[in-house]
Amino acid sequence: MDQTVRAPELRPLPTAADWPSPARAWATVFVLMAAYALAFVDRQILSLLVEPVKRDLSITDTQFSLLSGLAFTLFYTVMGIPFAWLADRSSRRRLIMFSIGFWTLMTAACGMAGSFMSLFIARIGVGVGEAGLSPAAYSMIADNFPPAKRARPLGVYTIGAICGVGLALIIGGAVIQWAITAPPVSLPLLGELKSWQLAFLMVSVPGPILMLAMMALREPKRQERALVEGEVRPSFVAFLRRRWVPFLLLSMGYSLIGVSVAAYLTWTPAFMVRRFGWEMSQIGATYGAILLVFSTSGIILGGWWADKMVAKGAKDGILRVAMIGTLLALPFTLAAPFAPTGTWAMVLIAAMSFTIGLTQGLPPPSLQAIAPNRLRARVMALFLLMGNIIAFTVGPTGVALISDYWLKDSSKIGVAVAIVSAIVVPMGWLCLFAARKSFIEASEFEAGDA
Repeated sequence: MDQTVRAPELRPLPTAADWPSPARAWATVFVLMAAYALAFVDRQILSLLVEPVKRDLSITDTQFSLLSGLAFTLFYTVMGIPFAWLADRSSRRRLIMFSIGFWTLMTAACGMAGSFMSLFIARIGVGVGEAGLSPAAYSMIADNFPPAKRARPLGVYTIGAICGVGLALIIGGAVIQWAITAPPVSLPLLGELKSWQLAFLMVSVPGPILMLAMMALREPKRQERALVEGEVRPSFVAFLRRRWVPFLLLSMGYSLIGVSVAAYLTWTPAFMVRRFGWEMSQIGATYGAILLVFSTSGIILGGWWADKMVAKGAKDGILRVAMIGTLLALPFTLAAPFAPTGTWAMVLIAAMSFTIGLTQGLPPPSLQAIAPNRLRARVMALFLLMGNIIAFTVGPTGVALISDYWLKDSSKIGVAVAIVSAIVVPMGWLCLFAARKSFIEASEFEAGDA
């Protein structure tokens, strides 16, 4: 399916009149951001349910890490490739609608699981459904904004993930705290539900509303540069052969940095309970608010800063901002698990969330800059395949393995997070630094491929 074929004649470079109106373009971004937020609520709420899920299903930290990492990530990443192929060739809007419906159904199934295996299978279903969202969404956004204006809308879309995690923490914490004193909840057909099961059912409710919102959006025109005489439409295999150096370095750099982010997202609630004895409602409200305020602020600033640097002629401006954010975040990432009090731990996590936020919104514009239009969804899908396997498998499971088998003390889960972060974050920064030259070359070539 990726054989190079003679391309049909394409229209000239898009002019300002070819792009959607700013109002329509931003409306698309905000609906997609809401879908991404819901996806992360459904994906991440499990992290706040560590203790009750472990207790009710009688599982270890390592088994729990498989639920939060491998069960979701493996199928999310693998299914991203065929879904991205569809996104490059068919209606991205319809694909996203299908994805929302399927992962919402599987989230509800998580709330009805009664064993480790049934929850594992339901988590696989959530991963399969969510796999169709981001490759199609990134492609839609890129066709709504010219290249010099993409970092901000792509960053806003990324904010959806942070909002989703924050809302998952706040909702999950409130549900768990309520369930401590509330009588058992019984629903028709479902019977008596435990607190963590109820949390899954609650967060599945907005799915149908978002499907209706997607119906109101338009499928954007694909904005492509004209091919020169004798040039053929690029194939995915040809792209990888030509651009494997910047693609690999960018993907590894952002993925390794993401390992630390994933480790904090997964284990911060457990760390605060085990080290400082915080209540789940307190953790959810505090950490959720930190993500909603500090992470989103960092992402917005990072996108704005990157666009400004590119507009001023810095051809690697996106990577410069990403590297600065990573360096600023590193000391806070290492210090937070050793804070003397829970309050200080959260202050350091807030500082880390803001500074790493400068970097978090920049993988999509970085990769979109080096990819032809008709390959953007697949390029993003391959990045998500690599990034999620690395970040959301190595992060949660690597920390759990260090805690279970090296430190052998569950109260030192934060120390395990610091150990993992100390290894992966500098490695990620070095990959981004090494990518600068090849990134400039590739992005200059594709600059007309708006």
